[in-house]
Amino acid sequence: MKLCVRQICFLFAAVLPVTRLLVYPATLSFWAKNDLLFAAGMSFVLEGAAVAAAVFLASRTQKTFFELLESNFGKTAARAVYLLFALFFAFSAFLPILEQRGFVLQVFYENLPSFLSFLPVFLVSLYACAKGLRSIGRAADIALPVSAVCFVILFLMAVTEGDYTALLPLFGTGTGILRGGAFGLPWYTGGAYMLFFLGNFRYERGAAGKILLSYAIGAAAVLAFLAAFYAIFSDIALLQQNALAHVSKYATAFTSLGRVDLFFVFALTLVLLFALCIPLQLSVHCVCTALSCKTALPALAVNALLLVLTLVFNQSYLEIQTLMTQKLWVVYACFALILPYVALFLRRKDRALPCRQRREA
Repeated sequence: MKLCVRQICFLFAAVLPVTRLLVYPATLSFWAKNDLLFAAGMSFVLEGAAVAAAVFLASRTQKTFFELLESNFGKTAARAVYLLFALFFAFSAFLPILEQRGFVLQVFYENLPSFLSFLPVFLVSLYACAKGLRSIGRAADIALPVSAVCFVILFLMAVTEGDYTALLPLFGTGTGILRGGAFGLPWYTGGAYMLFFLGNFRYERGAAGKILLSYAIGAAAVLAFLAAFYAIFSDIALLQQNALAHVSKYATAFTSLGRVDLFFVFALTLVLLFALCIPLQLSVHCVCTALSCKTALPALAVNALLLVLTLVFNQSYLEIQTLMTQKLWVVYACFALILPYVALFLRRKDRALPCRQRREA
């Protein structure tokens, strides 16, 4: 098996939540204002339900998603679906690449560097993609202690600096909650990730509870961060891009020592790098499975494509974000939220043994 339950738990608890601490808080603040917690909560419920559906399917069959598609519709249809998902994962990686590039340049550089300073990210991604799904689990093992320690410290530095009455009154934005939830879906692709972990980890007793508890811990951490973020910035929260680096800068504990918090922010960029590689790794995995080929050429092609797109749209983050959040959020909803439910109908009872019978066999 390429993954284990522990690594999937670490992924949902410590890796994916960090990706929602950069531009996502400002985006929510623009649409939902002080009701951003309800908008984010709605997205978490939808994604959590999709993850639960995929986990339930994993408890009922040892087949991969490709094998389920093949047994129902044939190999040609399965290959077509996997190639569509390959495009989706590559597409979904583009916004985070631009987002994290802007984060690194704004936070860690005083003068604007050349594009070559961001090139090593693609080299790391190329290496990770060539190693396949197994490297996702290993990265999650490394990310957990870094993410947990750094996030807790940054949150503790920020939590006492805000005015939490800014979150009142509740439900004052009306449809802003729905818009914030819908337009925030590009940051919620965990359901699609879990779908492609099917058959690549050994389901064990209690795995569903462990994975969903880990997901809930990650969701709670993000919601707590969003509350502190809006309590600190209130009406100007929508202007605070790269929220992760801003929430702790007003902490007075280390004033005489300077921006000590940047050390922990810098450490979290390692976790962000791991998270950035995941959709690219899954894209390569889809291509390799569909075409029955090795990882080298697809990994090179996918990373080269994203590198070219990043070069072309280097200064167009706002336009790309507007396109993906306000126009193409339906695409994310279909691939990451709806299809995990559809996959439940792919399991044929006469071809899959119940989980207890598999263990006894």
